[in-house]
Amino acid sequence: MQGTFYKTPLDFSKIFQKQELPKSSIEDSIAQYLNIVATSSFGECKFDESFGCKFWETDFDLLVDYSMLKNRIAQDLDDSIRKHETRLKLTEVVVQIREGNIDSPSAAMRMKKKVYVQIKGFIIKTDKPFQFQGFFYLGPLSYL
Repeated sequence: MQGTFYKTPLDFSKIFQKQELPKSSIEDSIAQYLNIVATSSFGECKFDESFGCKFWETDFDLLVDYSMLKNRIAQDLDDSIRKHETRLKLTEVVVQIREGNIDSPSAAMRMKKKVYVQIKGFIIKTDKPFQFQGFFYLGPLSYL
């Protein structure tokens, strides 16, 4: 049904029991979709080989300086969002990279690149401003 957005992950037991699924706002739906676009690698989604981002290609590239990596991530996110999230008129993608400490089950501290992402735009249907903020870790990619 067009214009109806559902919370993820979907609870398939409710579908089989013919119960109503929890719905979400268009803002939450766009944010969920941005997360999927950013954390998918090219070729991962069989319905569209161009769906995703190039993070998997730069994930272990430790020799790239932060400025170049930041620009590459911002440009790739911008390109992917413009191509795949048609409900959003994108105005800005801001990326910052810092070193981040990760707690490990082995009690050892692991250092990763922590990538902060801010995405700004307007929801086309309502012309309301939209802003998404999140972060993920590179090496290997963890979560946005």
